[in-house]
Amino acid sequence: MRIPSAIAVVSIASLLFWAALNRPLDAPDWEGKFAGVSYNPSGIYNRGELESIPEQRIREDLDLLRDWTGNVRTYSVDRGLDAVPRIAREVGGLHVSLGIWLSDDTAYNEAELARAIPLINEYPDVINRVFVGNEAVLRGELSADAVVAYLQRVRDAVPETVEVGYADVWSTWLKYPELAQASDFVGAHLLPYWEGVEAGDGERYIRDRMRLLRKTFPGRKIVIAETGWPSEGRTKRSSVPSPATEAYFLRNFLELASDRGYDYYLMEAFDQPWKQAQEGAVGAYWGIFDAHARPKLRLAGELSTLPDWYRFAGVAVALVVILGMLVMPRMPGMSVPGYLAVGVAIGVAVSEVLAVFDTWNVEYLDWGILVSAALVVPALLCAATLLLTETVEFALSLWRQRRVPDRLVPDGSHPFVSIHLPTHNEPPLMVMQTLNALARLDYPNFEVIVLDNNTGDDSLWRPVQGHCRALGPKFRFYHIDNVKGFKAGALNLALELTSVRAEIVAVIDSDYQVAPDWLRSAMPAFQDPRVALVQCPQDYRDANSGRFKRWIFGEYAGFFHIGMVERNEHNAIIQHGTMCLMRREALESVGGWATWSITEDTELGLRLFEAGYVAHYIPRSHGRGLMPDTFDAYRKQRHRWVYGGMQILKRHAGSLLLGRAPTGAVGLTAAQRYHFLAGWLPWLSDGLSVVFVVLAIAWSVLAATMPATFTVPPVVLSLVVVGLCVMKISKALWLHHARVNPSLGAAMAASLVGLALSYTVGRAVIRGLVTTDQPFMRTPKCEAPNSIAAAIRGAGSEVLFLVSLLVATAAIIMGTGADDPAEVAWLAALAVMSLPFAATLVVALVSGLPRESAADMASGVVPVGKAGPPDVDVAA
Repeated sequence: MRIPSAIAVVSIASLLFWAALNRPLDAPDWEGKFAGVSYNPSGIYNRGELESIPEQRIREDLDLLRDWTGNVRTYSVDRGLDAVPRIAREVGGLHVSLGIWLSDDTAYNEAELARAIPLINEYPDVINRVFVGNEAVLRGELSADAVVAYLQRVRDAVPETVEVGYADVWSTWLKYPELAQASDFVGAHLLPYWEGVEAGDGERYIRDRMRLLRKTFPGRKIVIAETGWPSEGRTKRSSVPSPATEAYFLRNFLELASDRGYDYYLMEAFDQPWKQAQEGAVGAYWGIFDAHARPKLRLAGELSTLPDWYRFAGVAVALVVILGMLVMPRMPGMSVPGYLAVGVAIGVAVSEVLAVFDTWNVEYLDWGILVSAALVVPALLCAATLLLTETVEFALSLWRQRRVPDRLVPDGSHPFVSIHLPTHNEPPLMVMQTLNALARLDYPNFEVIVLDNNTGDDSLWRPVQGHCRALGPKFRFYHIDNVKGFKAGALNLALELTSVRAEIVAVIDSDYQVAPDWLRSAMPAFQDPRVALVQCPQDYRDANSGRFKRWIFGEYAGFFHIGMVERNEHNAIIQHGTMCLMRREALESVGGWATWSITEDTELGLRLFEAGYVAHYIPRSHGRGLMPDTFDAYRKQRHRWVYGGMQILKRHAGSLLLGRAPTGAVGLTAAQRYHFLAGWLPWLSDGLSVVFVVLAIAWSVLAATMPATFTVPPVVLSLVVVGLCVMKISKALWLHHARVNPSLGAAMAASLVGLALSYTVGRAVIRGLVTTDQPFMRTPKCEAPNSIAAAIRGAGSEVLFLVSLLVATAAIIMGTGADDPAEVAWLAALAVMSLPFAATLVVALVSGLPRESAADMASGVVPVGKAGPPDVDVAA
């Protein structure tokens, strides 16, 4: 009952969430006609269609509008609109408030006057009012004095029965009172949406502005030349555009105008999709009718903010149930909190997708929406998948009820083990210390093959060769030049040199000091003939040499104490080279080490799984190595791991993505495929994030400099970015605290380091997906620490991104004022995007601090004299 109960709880929560978005709006019913509406023809979707408007279109529009109003206001007599007065007379029942468009183009203005004045004189019975110019002063195209001159010219040329005036926003009239002196009326645009006023306060906004205008211009006729509310588009501060808020505002306004005798024009008759190019998406949605001339408004009856909430709720609940029943029964048994956590993740992902669908479910699609959808939908799907997979790991780590028993009982056998130690340009004292630890192994049957490859400086390998001779016949040293295939090539050579008695092959890195009981503790796992791989965690002995290493030690530990433990439950561990032991027969049967891969260890482990073998993870440390000494080396190591992972993903795509078994192989189980893909998903997400950050910077600058054309993404998309970051950080902190280190400070440091690697990981993903020839980069050990200046220089790309994001943030604030929820949410998203780059800078600074202590590389090294000739010196 735990799974049905969790699904039921999440389903109820989803239902309540969507129901909560639906709020009733109390507005009076309206049954009368409108005093006036502003008019541009219906069916105009782009500016090209404005060039020549068919008379038939105008006739159909006016025939429709005469049943809704007695007065239409036009804005121009160009492009066929000079036919409006004639057609209005023929249709009957309509007056025309004729518009004359004015701009900074003098020739165009003269052409408008030349067409308009004869019309006014020809149709004085139809044209009752003339608007000479519309917001020309607000746009900065004409001065107030220039508009006054045009007003006077028209006034002198038309009958006195026709009112002549100008139209602009209410604040322009207060700033230039001379306009009122030259006009027969004050044509004020009162548009509370553009000032961020809540729809519920729209009525008060109209009253206050009308009171102010009447007080400022006593005795003058005040005409509300435009008022209205959009049905779609971006929220602007408290102004929320929707069909419900449009009807709510207009119904309240119409009652107010009727009670107070306001003269007005509603903005506007028909939706104008072509206006999206100059006013953003919201510019298309001010109509009483849509662009197809279909009514949009509900002028009577109940209004609500999300009238079809039950559809969203129904889809959400259905998807929660379907996905819950698909996912949860396939998971290992968990306690109730675990199933609830997964259920909540499913519910959040479903609601996230539905909210984005609702945001983009607009009447008039344009290229901007299509392009942004093409860019964002993959990121959205990745985010939803990442949310679910990360939550699954989180829930299983904390609330799994049963685990694979770890009972390794020795049976008294001691199979012969060949330990392979590849070296290349390594500090000899460090390698000698590693050999001394191997010499102390509490195990009777083993050999050590040290294969130094391609080290040109013999002062680095000859002391190691001599040291092997001093340690006895179990230790064999080989120096071989011109080895191909990176580390994998050296390991394949070591395999050829392995004793015929060896049943088990072990690999350690040159810096690892193994515990005496390593082999004795691991051998019992091979009693199961299916086991081909036994892996111990990586561990490090220099964690206390400084704050930088303490921090990265915590980041390393998370993988071995959380991820590997969970993978072991499903026979899906990552083979990571050092501290691994393999059944020789299995190793040779799958073809040895792959020389094409720079992460040959992980690739080999995957092939062993494809061949049907079993792996075993021992979660206890049996050896300790050295961490990178500099931040640059640390990032290069991670870059290699990620790049190699992408190589593997491409090479094994058929097996991982499609479930195809390689020729002669058993193939991967569903759990193995899931864990490998889910393990790489955060890396792929970081790669997508790099692309998204570049686009976000560019888009922010465009939104700040060209706000009419480019607007910031919708709130829901910004919240996806913010929410995903919060989820990842919270998960990392919680699991690190619960499974690695109870210290909150250590968990925070590990999370900070993980963030600092985001760009490195993302760049490696992109390179790994588009290239194939990245060379193997050895992680140097025993390096001198970087200075702070050198560490920061090494993080130059991240610093550049950080500065660019800060510039983008400043551009949004200065360019748009960040005065609406979408802009505020986008600023939050930009801040979240900057966190990884800021973390990189912090970790780089810390890495440049003086070390508190240094690892004693000479400890325990047996003194040896001058090295003699090598045991083997072969030119490959």
